[in-house]
Amino acid sequence: MLPTTRATISAAAAAVVAGAGFLGPRYIAVAVLGLIVVLALGWPVLLRASRRRVASTILMVGGALAVIAVALGRTPPYLRHMVVAVALMAIAALVSEVFFPSARGRAVTSVASIAAGSVIVASGAAWVAAGRTHGAEDLVVAAAVALAVSAIASVITPNSNLNNVIAIVAGSVTGLGAGALFAEIPWYGGLGAGLMSAMAVTLLQELSRREPRPRSVLAGISSALAPVLVAGALVYLGGRMLVG
Repeated sequence: MLPTTRATISAAAAAVVAGAGFLGPRYIAVAVLGLIVVLALGWPVLLRASRRRVASTILMVGGALAVIAVALGRTPPYLRHMVVAVALMAIAALVSEVFFPSARGRAVTSVASIAAGSVIVASGAAWVAAGRTHGAEDLVVAAAVALAVSAIASVITPNSNLNNVIAIVAGSVTGLGAGALFAEIPWYGGLGAGLMSAMAVTLLQELSRREPRPRSVLAGISSALAPVLVAGALVYLGGRMLVG
């Protein structure tokens, strides 16, 4: 998959999260759950797991549990129940090797791929927690918009280093503008959210650039959705520290 295609998918996914942020936490949960399902389908292919269907099932079920736990939590901090889902996914990754053993020499790779995917899908649930945090509702929209802008800016020139700088600046400026637009977000809160979103995009884009381009469409889509889900944890932390 070409970097421009991957960036477009990342921007589209971020736009979906931004639109859901306008509608409320329940819609954010639905949007994030959809992204988790799509990522889980291609993640084992991207990381070359041996038992791909098993890995996808574990990530889907665990990601759904994480989102539901955060969405239905009655009192903050809403992410405290998400930790249980992460632990269950880690245990399931190990237990699956007993009942569905990987090919010889691939067990460590398979377990590691599920563990890495568990962190990513759980981070996606943090978007829901951010949307439920008092005073940080608009921060979800601001961060998601900054994420979309950063994704597009990260492939604007042939020079990857220059693209990283442009993406970080563009994301930060977008977040700053959103902070000025939304009354509930201070300017420094918007700036911080934009910067964190831009960092998530640039770091994972750089990692993807150094790896061989995935031939599978689902694997390419998963690599594009990963920064969108990972940014959820950063936005939540930013919301707790800067706004809520």
